[in-house]
Amino acid sequence: MLNADARMHASGTPSPGDALRARLTGFVSFLRENGFNVGLDDAALLIDAAAHGDVFERELLRWNARALLCRRAEDLERFDALFDAWFLPPNRRKLVQSRGGGIGALERPRGERNDESRDGSEGMPVAANDDSGGDAMPDGGAAQRGASDAEALGNADFRHLHQPNEMRAMDALMRQFARELRTLMLRRERSGGGQRIDLPGTARRSVGHGGEPIELAFRERRRTKPRLVLLLDVSRSMNLYSFFFLRLARALQGAHFDTQVFVWHTRLTGVSEALRDADPWRAAERLQMFSAGWAGGTRIGECLLEFERMQLALVHSRTALLVVSDGYDTGEPALLSSVLGRLRRRARRIVWLNPLAGRDGYEPLAQGIRAALPHLDLHAPAHDLASVARVLKPLARAL
Repeated sequence: MLNADARMHASGTPSPGDALRARLTGFVSFLRENGFNVGLDDAALLIDAAAHGDVFERELLRWNARALLCRRAEDLERFDALFDAWFLPPNRRKLVQSRGGGIGALERPRGERNDESRDGSEGMPVAANDDSGGDAMPDGGAAQRGASDAEALGNADFRHLHQPNEMRAMDALMRQFARELRTLMLRRERSGGGQRIDLPGTARRSVGHGGEPIELAFRERRRTKPRLVLLLDVSRSMNLYSFFFLRLARALQGAHFDTQVFVWHTRLTGVSEALRDADPWRAAERLQMFSAGWAGGTRIGECLLEFERMQLALVHSRTALLVVSDGYDTGEPALLSSVLGRLRRRARRIVWLNPLAGRDGYEPLAQGIRAALPHLDLHAPAHDLASVARVLKPLARAL
């Protein structure tokens, strides 16, 4: 264990001081009070792990603590809620509508109860150090407030979301939406399946019955698994939106969708494996390896041509191609038009999600959009999660 005087770790990051050590030890005690099989040795391990990393990175601490302190499956299921209840500050702030049409500044009205809502979960354990006051809300008040906050965040323009608490809340909404979308897909798979009569097999069996088809033979309906291929523009003009679509793609993959993700600017790069990495820090590092040229110019036609040449096997009769771009193209419009025409004959749907299309007075004047429109099934706004959901849910039914 580190000395109290050791204020700086060898790597240059601050080492745990007395207050932080007490905080970490208290968290272990809090877990023990909630049924975890942990003790003082585990507290020492957690403090040592914090000393070897950046003690101000909450998510890194969460991953280390989960790996060290969870020994049963039920521990893993409850850990995140307990971690947030102990470490996250009381939330006295509320989201307010900005003039830009999304979530703007954060207000902190006096007297508002210090409740922290996470993922809309019920039964959140109350941390031992939570000294928040305030009157209790009426029955159903917290749930109603949580639903209204989620609705406001779902309608917030991505370009207005900057605060860490907004990012966490948006991640939770995206994971919830991905689960709902997967449930919808699975329900349609079950209802659309079934058996079909195997006529040759039935004819063979009828020989023993004098040619009467008394004993029917069946064959299972084989269905190709639906697939989403996300082609994401990460050029400079899309910089405020591409970050959120990468997070949405990660949520879809976490819900076990058959989702393939490519980013493009002046060239095409596949990032599906990086997003699928269970370790978010390692995933971020892998994405940084691919980031050369991000936030630069874009050549849509050339990138889609590269996709057609290298990844055409991914596109089949139950594939939806989702192109996410504002349509600002420095390449040849004729090339974009011809590539999309060929992909349209192979894919089930081609949908263009445009973050600018939701703004007042928008017209599709960019040369990329004008070249693409004749080959699209849908050109739709995608500036917030609600607009994305309005597209993806019908698309899931169509697949």
